[in-house]
Amino acid sequence: MANLLNVTSQRLTHLDGPPAYPVDNFVSRAYSWDNDGVVMTTFTVILTILLELCSLDAVSRIVSAKQGAQLYAKGVAMNVVNNCLLGPLAYELVSTCFMAPPLSGWGRVGMVTAILVGHAIGYYLAHRWMHTKQMYWAHRFHHRFNMHVAPVTANAVSLAEYVVAYMAPFILGSALLQPDRLSLFVAVGIISLNNLLIHTPRLADLSARLVPWLFVSTEMHLEHHRKLTTHWAAPTISIDRLIEYFMGTPGSYGKEFKDD
Repeated sequence: MANLLNVTSQRLTHLDGPPAYPVDNFVSRAYSWDNDGVVMTTFTVILTILLELCSLDAVSRIVSAKQGAQLYAKGVAMNVVNNCLLGPLAYELVSTCFMAPPLSGWGRVGMVTAILVGHAIGYYLAHRWMHTKQMYWAHRFHHRFNMHVAPVTANAVSLAEYVVAYMAPFILGSALLQPDRLSLFVAVGIISLNNLLIHTPRLADLSARLVPWLFVSTEMHLEHHRKLTTHWAAPTISIDRLIEYFMGTPGSYGKEFKDD
């Protein structure tokens, strides 16, 4: 823990400049502390564990269900694969190919906002696509956590879903926007944090009262897990509500493929 805090302190100090890599190999860089994605992964794993310990009642309900222990074990395994193996590679790709020099203060505010909006739209489109008969195979595993959800569910997704819905909006958005190092780190941190929070059942009632209209609450996302035909937006901006506000409720709502 002391080593992690020391590395984090140094990282925050140097986020104002470009990454400095001691090695040339892409994979070696991706899994080194010089990749900000490794720091992000470490915090994500630690926070997942802490929230999971605060949600042992939900974990118990998952494990107690038929084949629940196997489901939970696979969910944990996919967290490791997605967060620890694929996540750093994607982050390193963006850092290597699409990172811009440091922006001004207001430039960073605008960049973080743009990344969040872009990711929210990209995830929404991918998520709706995965609720069609043709693509539900990629999303089915995540929805095996339906009535009972725990924080580990946030990243318990298939490889296909992780690439299409989690990483593709992040990579494509970065290619278009060209963020600087600090903006990227802050935006990814916000997305990762909110993804965990909307899968933490203990926060459902509180989120329903406190989360502003524009954003996705835990209560909304848990309803999506139960019903599958509402609240597709996640994990930050509620694209559903924006569409409803400007265009009305689409006639197709509630008619998407539902797992039987």
